[in-house]
Amino acid sequence: MRALAFLSVLFVSGTALADEASGTWTGALELRGNYYWETSTRVMAPEVRARLESPEGVRIDAEYLLDAITSASLAAGVQEDIRFTEIRNQGMLGVSREFDLGDAQLRLGTSGRLSEEPDYFATGITTYGALSLNRRSTILSASLTYIHDNVGAVLRGGPPRVDDTGRDLSDRGRQGQLEGVNAGLTLNQVLSPVATLVVGYSFLHNWGFLQNAYRRAAVANGLVPEQHPNTRSRHTLHGRLAYFVPETQTAFHLMYRAYLDDWQVAAITPEVRVYQMIGRDAVVRLRYRYYDQTESFFYDPMYDGTERFFTADQKMESFHSHLLGVQLRVGLSFLGRTPLAFLERSWLDLSFNYWFQTSRFGDAILSQVGFRTPF
Repeated sequence: MRALAFLSVLFVSGTALADEASGTWTGALELRGNYYWETSTRVMAPEVRARLESPEGVRIDAEYLLDAITSASLAAGVQEDIRFTEIRNQGMLGVSREFDLGDAQLRLGTSGRLSEEPDYFATGITTYGALSLNRRSTILSASLTYIHDNVGAVLRGGPPRVDDTGRDLSDRGRQGQLEGVNAGLTLNQVLSPVATLVVGYSFLHNWGFLQNAYRRAAVANGLVPEQHPNTRSRHTLHGRLAYFVPETQTAFHLMYRAYLDDWQVAAITPEVRVYQMIGRDAVVRLRYRYYDQTESFFYDPMYDGTERFFTADQKMESFHSHLLGVQLRVGLSFLGRTPLAFLERSWLDLSFNYWFQTSRFGDAILSQVGFRTPF
């Protein structure tokens, strides 16, 4: 039971169960700060997540994320050698309910997402279901998502330019529309009191405006706007095997992800994580992830002008990367006999990751700090 409890903490973030005896709602609040840095881009992204659950199995999930993206990249619309900061706001709201089917439980839900920035407006709606069997030791889940994005272009740099009516000429308006459908299936299986397995498959089909509104590709010694195929189909297989060693209070997670799309981009992502409990209130996590991908069928550093498609997207070339990371998670039970006793069930975590990659983006730093408290 102790091993299963530890594994559930690692697999399920933010789950709060309602107290049926008291008939009250329960939930969890999570605050998180994210930081990303590479040569041309810095991202600072605070976010807040909340979950409420009723004794009848109704669950409400809400998230808000603010991205402050500072960049000097031409792919973000920079026309001069300057850095600028763009703000993106994203919100999500979801509701679901669990139905008791006797020997099984079925949760059905839906969620919506909105993301807004000066040159992009994204919407998405998801429906999902999860069937729990064998006293919740087997969970089959499925989801279906539809996305609809409006793509614009706002040029940065240089003095403000307006026409006779005062309209900002740097705002080039709507450039196109991107749509997509994403379907996923997942199996979560408890293999033994100390082992669990998760396997899944997802399929994403996009159509519409799939290129970047700013990037220019090198064609016949000149620069022309990118031109990508107007459809893209992506397949992803993923799995995770977790094993807990009670004698040392250590958990090992082996993860693997394989990706393939019809642009001939194929990638593999093996990863290993080791979790070590330190006493009752601290967990250290070490991780290593390798990534390797092939290039797109239409990627070329220089085009001669006879090609149908052009790209300057660095993510379309072949490259590989290594990610090393460490996380420390600390429980606040030591506050139990202080004026802050209401936080004794809370957790703090801090992580740092360094990303070595051969693409032109260069190496990157990813760090995160989080606080989670149930109520």
